[in-house]
Amino acid sequence: MDPYDQALLEHTLRWCNYGGGDEHIFPEFGLTPEMFYRRVLTVVDSRSELEFPAKQYLRAYCSEKVTSSARRRRTHPFGL
Repeated sequence: MDPYDQALLEHTLRWCNYGGGDEHIFPEFGLTPEMFYRRVLTVVDSRSELEFPAKQYLRAYCSEKVTSSARRRRTHPFGL
């Protein structure tokens, strides 16, 4: 796993119990939270070295973050 992908996973695991740390994502990774969690989903699905329970948890967590982000965007299309 390359260092960037590893950093994505570490951030997600570090912050998942505290709401995700979404305010830190853009400054640290240059991605919107939705893009970040989509990228983490891709990393999780492509990495065989992750244990199955960790994969399951990360898939569920990131999917929920992507869904809630999309829901907010539909509700407030201009970020209001």
